[in-house]
Amino acid sequence: MGQKTALGSLLKAIGNSGQGKVVPGWGAVPVMTIIGVFLLIFLVILLQIYNQSLLLQGFSVDWNGN
Repeated sequence: MGQKTALGSLLKAIGNSGQGKVVPGWGAVPVMTIIGVFLLIFLVILLQIYNQSLLLQGFSVDWNGN
C-alpha cells in the first residue's frame, strides 16, 4: 500500500471532483464543431495546394523546394 500525503489528497480531490457528473444540454459540442470545421477547411486547403489545384504565385510544390 502507498503512503497518503497531503499533496496526493489534494490532487485526488481536484481530479475526481467532476467524476460522474453530466452537464445538461449541449455543453462544448458547438465549440468543438466549429474547431472541427476550421480544421477540415485548413486540411482541404493544404491538400489543394499539394495537388496543385490551388495555385499560389511564387510558391512551388516539389521535393527540391525550388
